Amino acid sequence: MKIKQLFAALMVISFVGCAKLMPDTPLDTEESDYVGTVTVIYKDEPFDNENIKVTFIPAAEGGTASIKIHKIRFVPKMPVTIDVTVPGITTIQEGRNTVLSCDRCIPLAMGGEYPKYTVTDLSGEVAGDELSFSLNFGEYPTSFKGRLDSGK
Repeated sequence: MKIKQLFAALMVISFVGCAKLMPDTPLDTEESDYVGTVTVIYKDEPFDNENIKVTFIPAAEGGTASIKIHKIRFVPKMPVTIDVTVPGITTIQEGRNTVLSCDRCIPLAMGGEYPKYTVTDLSGEVAGDELSFSLNFGEYPTSFKGRLDSGK
């Protein structure tokens, strides 16, 4: 009889241990860098920016996040690269994925707001080790697809 009790106790402990290995909270609740391609539709043609770093920055209290696009050129003749932050993105957990959305916000770059390039229709998701989103910067449709930066 004691062997059955010992076996039952070990089974309970193993289930508790497994539960701790498979957390309910998603893996993307921390700031994370992704590297991939930003595509801007310019003059009806795609302009690809490859190997661009994008930082996903969830708010500490949850429910919102920001996305920072590093060293981007939005058009082929743009003489410099800039960092652009898209604030106020709504985040919703769907299983282990984080769904991103924002109807409208003003992006930040070079120390200020850029209302001329107001972000509209942002949608995307963090799924596993991938981040993808699409949005409009003013009249320019823009998208990103990248993977978690393993070079950190």
